[in-house]
Amino acid sequence: MKVVKKLLSLLLKTFLWLSLALVVLLASLFFRSQRLPASLLTRVAAAFLPENLVLRFERASFGFMDGFVVRDLRLYDRTRANRVEPLVSADEIAVMPIQRRIVAKRFVITHLHDGYYEPGNQERDEPVAFSIPDIPHFALLLDRPDILSVAPSRVTADVYAVGNRLCVDNARIDWLGAGETAALDGRLVVDLAVQEISGEVHGTAHQRHIRPLLVTLDIPSALPYIDAFTDVQGAVPSSCSWKVNLVNNDLDLELDLHPKLGEYNGVPLQRADGKLRLHVYTRGDCLNYSHTFGPITALGSADRTLGGTVEVEGTNGFNTVRVTAKSALPVADLIRIGGFEGDYLDRDVYGDSECSLVFRFPRDMGDDLSKLNGEGHLTIRNGQLMRLKGFAGLLELLAEKVPGFSLITDSTQASCDYRIENGILRSDNIYIEGSVFSIKMYGYYDSVKERLDYTARVQFSKKDSVMGKLLHPLAWPFTKLLLEFRLRGTSNDPKWEYISVIDRVMGDN
Repeated sequence: MKVVKKLLSLLLKTFLWLSLALVVLLASLFFRSQRLPASLLTRVAAAFLPENLVLRFERASFGFMDGFVVRDLRLYDRTRANRVEPLVSADEIAVMPIQRRIVAKRFVITHLHDGYYEPGNQERDEPVAFSIPDIPHFALLLDRPDILSVAPSRVTADVYAVGNRLCVDNARIDWLGAGETAALDGRLVVDLAVQEISGEVHGTAHQRHIRPLLVTLDIPSALPYIDAFTDVQGAVPSSCSWKVNLVNNDLDLELDLHPKLGEYNGVPLQRADGKLRLHVYTRGDCLNYSHTFGPITALGSADRTLGGTVEVEGTNGFNTVRVTAKSALPVADLIRIGGFEGDYLDRDVYGDSECSLVFRFPRDMGDDLSKLNGEGHLTIRNGQLMRLKGFAGLLELLAEKVPGFSLITDSTQASCDYRIENGILRSDNIYIEGSVFSIKMYGYYDSVKERLDYTARVQFSKKDSVMGKLLHPLAWPFTKLLLEFRLRGTSNDPKWEYISVIDRVMGDN
């Protein structure tokens, strides 16, 4: 009996000492962190993760003040084409339950899942094989993160999860430093119940903050429109919303940008306001997209305005571009804004322009203009159209044939309908009209062989005026025989020729 009592007394003392040691150990964790066995934690994590995900980290520790800290964390996906590239990585993640705070240093997500980038129909019916546990509200701090190539200095937010839905509210994204100061506010929702990631931000950002995201999201068709803006002064007032469908990989993104000063394709602008809507989806064996740039309104020099919309649709390997625009800018600036290079006319040639254009071409066309097709209409009013450098030769010839013809240059307007077939632009109704005379042109421009072939006829009065209709029957034989010209050569070196009566008699016309 005494032996039993001694044994029980020994066990009680051992328990008390162990309890005291445990209390001391726990109390010490308020002032220090205890290193934890990484291998054990890795096995515990594997029990909760899907089979395709593998968690690795260098070391882990716990302290009541410092929280649960994991260093050099890497999460890999066995099903990824590049298995050695982490799906998610971080130099350090600290979860502090007492402070209800999460701090992550160099948190990195490089890409969306492989299915987003692969060609082919990635649509499926099964949900993403992962669930989000319920998480109480935590304050989140990301120090120097890099998420889909968006790399701010700091991100703060409130985070919680409920019902398989992870919410990031009251987010603040800051870029700090000389010349870098900018900030966006927003929110993010990962909703596995509907298989969707969505979010929105608004504030200010620099162009260099936005462009890398479009590269990572594999939207090269939008880059020329972003890159056309140069020398923009200061951070750009911006807003952005996006939605990614995790089942069929559809992406919807909308940017609302308001850059001030700077240039667009080399044309100075006081400011520009416009929206960029992107829709990317995979169907069949193609990555398809539908982008809308606009409505855009811009203010150029001398408070002249430009407004319009550009729609780009890429389906089954073919692109269709639709442009509608109205402009009071110099015609030379309008040409450059449209992305056309070349010195076609002086910048002091103004006009109120209006156009509706459509272009169609294979996505892999490159520089092969023989694959370009389209149609459109162009109107220019109140412009000095005869100052176009390509008309210099015609003016010289007209000055010899018709005294006082310079009156046509005082206030002219133009209009034309055209069609493009395999790189050849044709038009039968190019009209350039002045206060006294007008010119009708017809013919084609072969962009593949770089060849012009147009006939121009000088007419009295405007084509739709009462005087023009009265004079047309009387003046037509005169203009047909004596005032017709031929335009040959190239766009860079146009050649004007007078078609004489002898030429017509000899049939050389």
